[in-house]
Amino acid sequence: MNILVNDESKNVPAGSSLRSLLVELGMIEFNGWAIAVNNEVVPVDAIDDLTLSPNDQIMLVQATQGG
Repeated sequence: MNILVNDESKNVPAGSSLRSLLVELGMIEFNGWAIAVNNEVVPVDAIDDLTLSPNDQIMLVQATQGG
């Protein structure tokens, strides 16, 4: 099925979890990251429970320091 990750099209198996997508992308540690699915922030404790659907839009944003 097709989803968008940071506005880039990506094919994942039907029934994929958000966790499996993040692992596939190399994300194991979530400190400093904001993760949203369809414009709703996903709490870290809900990542394992979220199953992706066709055309979901996932946004991954890493916090940065600056001044």
